[in-house]
Amino acid sequence: MERTDTNYPAKFNRLIFTVLGVLFLFSCNSTLQDNDQDDQKDQIVLMLEDSMVGDLLAKRKGSFMYIDDELFSAKIEFSGKSLSHYGIIKTKRDFLELAYRDHSQTQYSYLFQKGDTVLVKLNEQNIWMETVNRKASPYETNLELLRNRDLYQSAYSKLQDFHLLWKSNYASVTPGGLREELKQYRKEAVESLTLELSWIDSLRAEKSISAISAKFYTSKARFELKKLNYFGEEDGAFDARGAFRSFLGSEWDTQDGAQTIYLHDFADFLLSYEMLHHPIPSTTSPYVTNSSSPFGKLMLFSYLNQTLPYLPFEEAADWLTSYEDRLANQAQAEFLWTSFEALRNQRPDLDLIGLSKSTTTLEELLVQKKGKFLYIDFWAAWCIPCIQSFPSSIALQDEYKNREFEVIYLSIDRNHKYWEDVVEKYHIAIPNRSFFVKNLEESGFLEKLKVDVIPRYLLFDQEGKLIHPYAPRANSEEVRVFLDKILPG
Repeated sequence: MERTDTNYPAKFNRLIFTVLGVLFLFSCNSTLQDNDQDDQKDQIVLMLEDSMVGDLLAKRKGSFMYIDDELFSAKIEFSGKSLSHYGIIKTKRDFLELAYRDHSQTQYSYLFQKGDTVLVKLNEQNIWMETVNRKASPYETNLELLRNRDLYQSAYSKLQDFHLLWKSNYASVTPGGLREELKQYRKEAVESLTLELSWIDSLRAEKSISAISAKFYTSKARFELKKLNYFGEEDGAFDARGAFRSFLGSEWDTQDGAQTIYLHDFADFLLSYEMLHHPIPSTTSPYVTNSSSPFGKLMLFSYLNQTLPYLPFEEAADWLTSYEDRLANQAQAEFLWTSFEALRNQRPDLDLIGLSKSTTTLEELLVQKKGKFLYIDFWAAWCIPCIQSFPSSIALQDEYKNREFEVIYLSIDRNHKYWEDVVEKYHIAIPNRSFFVKNLEESGFLEKLKVDVIPRYLLFDQEGKLIHPYAPRANSEEVRVFLDKILPG
């Protein structure tokens, strides 16, 4: 009987990928002869060792993140079904931080040199990196994975444990329980980072890592230690604005610091905390008024990117005009302007069905009701806050009925079977003002405006143009202030 090699598929896949990798590298080297060699060296190349790596990345939704030369967060993702299992990062910087992340909360940072070609492999079902065009120790290329193995005997660091617990406990404005657990986890995180700093020093002394790598990982650990100071020692409460002010002008507030993923992650964290506690955009926010340094500019861009879609278009344009010169570069300003224009000019491609199964589109409705300001109320029968807001929107209609104003009700329910019964029950069965959206999945308008949290309100002007993508709620004083400013009469 002929023996079957059960590893044949894996070996064959590895052979195929090896051949493809050689061909890819040969192609790159051939191109060097015909093009500017300096341009070709201004990159880092990632290659998957075989299809099993691609399959694992696809299964875990793994990706590699970095900060590009224009300070945008960028991502490389691999599909397990694609033969194009390589990615190229263009950069002029001598060193670049790369971070691996997946849906299991696994995350590791790496530091690579410009010109590196990196083979992405598997090591005991962990992502393992290996530079193929220069000699580097395992610690040089996989320091954080080996840190977790050597120091913590875990897939996660003590710092990650603390942040995971903190996020689960502080999902609301009011802190919940687990105070003692948070206190203990914070203490362990501080101790582990102190231990990590000593461990990095020992690796440097043994020449297991370079001076550049030691400096990078030491700086990152010290950054995390400083950040932990702003989580309350007793209750874990986070002082976001205090933390922001303390890092302004610090050793990390530099151009090099603004190119690290960990500083961008910190900016995102500060901003999410800010929006939770101070959701109304304001030009007096510290993230707007402290924009002279690299970290300040990073926070300004992040704040504008997050808040501009919530403003009336006229006000958003004024903000952009006022602050674009304070950003880190022109590319950031162009990105914000492009995003703004795409939102403002998005075609309202909604197919609507009204009472008695009448059909129309939002575009047709806007033409038909030209001369009126239309306040669009997106709702669904399962949304309790939506139902509770109907008396307020009915009252708003009555209050402004003589000022060329109408409320339009658009249901985004997927089940329309009892739609007419629902609108009758809640007194919004108004001919030519109450509809359900038929093309929920196909509408680019809903996707662009991210109508995924309801109730949600839009405001169109008398010419049928969208002027506010996040109009205030019907029961708010803000909506009346805004309407009194723009409505005739």
